[in-house]
Amino acid sequence: MSRPTRRQFLQHLAGACASGWLATQALAAEATAIGWPSRVVQLPPDDDDQKPPVVTAVRLHRDGQQLATAGDDHIVRVWSLADGKLIRKLNQHADWVRTIDYSPAGKLLASAGNDRRILLWDAATGELAGEFAKHEQAIAAIRFSHDGSKLATVGFAGTIKIYDFAQRQVLSEPAAPCQDMRALAFSPDDSILAVGGRCGSLRLIAVSSGQMLRDVAAHKLRIRGIEFSSDGSYVASSGEDRHVHVLPLADGATGFTLPDRQSKIMALKFFGPNHLAAAGSDNFVRLWDVAQQQEIGLLSGHTGSIAALECHDKVLISAGYDTTVRVWSIADRVAGAEPVVPQVGRAIESVPRAR
Repeated sequence: MSRPTRRQFLQHLAGACASGWLATQALAAEATAIGWPSRVVQLPPDDDDQKPPVVTAVRLHRDGQQLATAGDDHIVRVWSLADGKLIRKLNQHADWVRTIDYSPAGKLLASAGNDRRILLWDAATGELAGEFAKHEQAIAAIRFSHDGSKLATVGFAGTIKIYDFAQRQVLSEPAAPCQDMRALAFSPDDSILAVGGRCGSLRLIAVSSGQMLRDVAAHKLRIRGIEFSSDGSYVASSGEDRHVHVLPLADGATGFTLPDRQSKIMALKFFGPNHLAAAGSDNFVRLWDVAQQQEIGLLSGHTGSIAALECHDKVLISAGYDTTVRVWSIADRVAGAEPVVPQVGRAIESVPRAR
């Protein structure tokens, strides 16, 4: 039997992630459009098999004008958010680029993935600024602290690395709850690092000391996404057990699970202190009021599993296995304080295919 190509493997994976799709389509069909505008960027074919690459990482520059994407074709692309045009391609990785992040000052873009290297790029020119570090195992996620002084990484190793970014030295190397780690996030004040992976445990770590603060049995299967709310009140996690777990960070508070929607949740992003976007294998972006534990909206348009979300001001970005990036304009009707009934946002504007 011949070995499947990279593209065949990814198509099989996307199909396998879509269990429960028909049930969620029925739910969407009963909803009413709310008119969230969306622009669509279609990625161009790659050189491997003349098919567009899937997108598994997206990050917005702090100025809100540039969007970086990365995925299975080993290339980091930078796009103009205004018109969807490709600005540059960053092509130095030798394998899948799983994670990217802009420095808070906006001067650098960091990228990492299966080739075990963390590369730094000049955000203004796209020039390679150097190799920050090389790990022994593949890297699944990297994040800068909000003050830019630290860079944290997780991957297929038994530890988490927290770097002093300026000195390029490891400050601490806390133990991970398992050896397949996929997600991490800094709290808004950079005092806590939350990490998660295959074992489903959400681990909270004190950034200053590297000591474990708490282990939360949040999931039964692999964690794929972790996000803190902007005010630090909540940390949310999601994954392959089809649940979104929300942990209030107030003393003595216990976590809760949002109502089940029967799809693997691959990505999370808060777009307000109490409002959370969650997306995954049902091809929808679901909007939640976590304080009310209520779904308040549904964005439709993707035709494959959604693997990445990003948010800046009034812009929400979604991307995934259908090889497109969608740029949603957040409407006050959903982002406001009063809950609304579940509704569907539709893509109403397309950006021409990038060449």
